[in-house]
Amino acid sequence: MSPRKEYFDEPLVKVDLLKARFPRTCPVCGAPATDVVRMKIAKTGKQALRRTWDYPYTPYIRRRQESSQLEMKVLVIQVCEDHAHPDDGTDRYQSLCFIVDGLLMAFVIFSFLFIGDRIARSQPLPLWPFVYMGLFGLALMATKIAFSPNELEKAVSIVGLGPGAKDILLAFKRLDYRDLFLKENQMTAELVTWIMRADD
Repeated sequence: MSPRKEYFDEPLVKVDLLKARFPRTCPVCGAPATDVVRMKIAKTGKQALRRTWDYPYTPYIRRRQESSQLEMKVLVIQVCEDHAHPDDGTDRYQSLCFIVDGLLMAFVIFSFLFIGDRIARSQPLPLWPFVYMGLFGLALMATKIAFSPNELEKAVSIVGLGPGAKDILLAFKRLDYRDLFLKENQMTAELVTWIMRADD
């Protein structure tokens, strides 16, 4: 598979993963930083765990991740007090979404079986199966919202890992913060407008 160029609307920042230093400014609101948040990055020797992080020249191959091969990297991001705990309260909400989705899925499967039986018997269809389907759709939308990126992940997005996971591609929501980051990492960071990505 031949590699292809992929261009970005806004330039990304390529920086040495081990030497990346974040400014003493909150990337979310721009206030002076008073705390730190550790953003974990899991990787193996050749492939990024997430498909969206996989921008090297080799095609993405899904593999089982062995615990002995797993290596953790951490980005230490300085934030203000208001954004020091971006995931507070989301764990219970996400767990509740899993439980509700599972229950409603069971009801939806039963509803399909019930509808098939009523059609086979040429009997009128009641309303309740469609109510369960509608509730299941709403639950899936709520689950998508629950697992959407938090404010910090939107402000500092991990776009990809370079070959060997030595470099990382970051996208910043605030351009002023991106400029501060480049200034803080003058020797190890650069703007990138395109990358080479292998066709899937």
